[in-house]
Amino acid sequence: MRFHFWYVLIHIGLGLIGYEYFTFTNSGGFFAFCAAALVQAYAVFEIHREAQPRFEGSLGTADSMMGREKMKQDYRKRLTRVWFTRSCIYALLTLFAAMAVQRGTG
Repeated sequence: MRFHFWYVLIHIGLGLIGYEYFTFTNSGGFFAFCAAALVQAYAVFEIHREAQPRFEGSLGTADSMMGREKMKQDYRKRLTRVWFTRSCIYALLTLFAAMAVQRGTG
C-alpha cells in the first residue's frame, strides 16, 4: 500500500508520546492494541476504497445470488483478517517505540 510509510510513522509517534501507557504488561499491550486498531481501521478503509471497484466488477462473474453473497462474505472476512493482522503488527511497533523511550528516560 502506498500509504504504508505514514502508518509506520504514526505508530512510532504514538509510542513516543504514550510511552507511559504502552508498556509490556497486559494493560499496556491492550492499550497499544486499541490504539493500533483505531488507526488501522482507517487504513483498512483505504484498502477497501481502492479495492471495491474491482470487487464490484468481479461480482458480475458470480453464477447466482448465493454466489454473490458468498463472495461478499469472503471479502468482508479478508478485510477483517487484514485489519486484525495489521493491528497486531502495529501494536508491536508501538510497544517497541515506547520501550525505546522508556530505556532512554529510565
